[in-house]
Amino acid sequence: MTRNLIDAASAASRLGITRATLYAYVSRHLVQTHADPDDPRRRLYSADDIARLAKAKARGRKPAVIAATTLDWGLPALDSRIALIDGGKLYYRGQDAAKLAHDQSLEAVARLLWDCGDTDPFAAPAPRPSASWPIVGKQMRDALPTERCTALLPLAGIGTTVTWRHAAQSLWTDAAGLLRAMAAAATATEPSTLPIHRHLAQAWRAGPRKAELIRAALVLCADHELNASAFAARVIASTGASLSACLSGGLGALSGPLHGGTTSLVEMLFDEVDRVGDATRVVRERLRRGDQLPGFGHPLYPDGDPRSRALLRLLPADKTRNALIDAIGAIGGHTPNVDFALVSLRRAAQLPYGAALALFTVGRTAGWIAHALEQQASGAIIRPRARYTGPAPT
Repeated sequence: MTRNLIDAASAASRLGITRATLYAYVSRHLVQTHADPDDPRRRLYSADDIARLAKAKARGRKPAVIAATTLDWGLPALDSRIALIDGGKLYYRGQDAAKLAHDQSLEAVARLLWDCGDTDPFAAPAPRPSASWPIVGKQMRDALPTERCTALLPLAGIGTTVTWRHAAQSLWTDAAGLLRAMAAAATATEPSTLPIHRHLAQAWRAGPRKAELIRAALVLCADHELNASAFAARVIASTGASLSACLSGGLGALSGPLHGGTTSLVEMLFDEVDRVGDATRVVRERLRRGDQLPGFGHPLYPDGDPRSRALLRLLPADKTRNALIDAIGAIGGHTPNVDFALVSLRRAAQLPYGAALALFTVGRTAGWIAHALEQQASGAIIRPRARYTGPAPT
């Protein structure tokens, strides 16, 4: 069998694509993959499937067909220097995100993603929101973090200037203020100059050790290439809109259950296991009903989400968590993804419900801003064409 299998580098080279695109092909069942018999951590790819795809690529496709498929885990639609997913790892401007999570702050990673060099926009004072900020924050204390951020962000008083023809450097100070404001909005507190992970820890009454877990989670959530929320932010940025408007678009996309909202579904899965007391039984009953098993597997990481591995290894042992991982792993080898890890952190650190989504939201704000700045600098508007499928004109 191994004579018909090739490694990732050879497969990507024959198709003229990146490894991230190869992994996307695997997730769409276009390419079969198998464990290397000599190294179970390594994947091999069907040479026959690669040859078939190469032949189809050589024949070419109509532009309309290409456009219809590239936006669904397909070929990259935009060039970007911000993040790379390759070889089962996530990189921020060439630096391994998991290694950055060891000791870097979200502010340091934001400066890296924004390409600030030696400039530190976080040296500026914290933003002074309008007088209605604490009133709205109190009213929305029980709302989801994304909903609270959506309501409070316009009250921050910064980042509302259109970005059209503005140099990125002129936007960095507002960007730093918006990131601080997002952390405050997510926790219904006032913006401060505390390091963001310490601001969140203070709001959640978490000690220094838990603050370090929060810091690592924020770094690992900072960006993830052209995901739905980053793409939404880029589309808005391409119109010349303000950074605040771009963040509002990112928040809207993140709130969906197929994106950041997955953390709520993972919370429900944990709660169900706690209530039933048997992870294997819960998994079997969910499969029998055709229900979801959220928090496991990721199309871009066939061998496991590196963000999840980096976070879970920092947490103390937990019987419920381990039982869930074992029960779901036994039915198909699916491994935990970042949503599962964020909820696991929330539970281990005894943070309030909603903290997992808050960590995702605040961390990802750094990436949304990076994509907005990069897209604005390109000067191009994102405007795909539609393939009309409605009734014929009369």
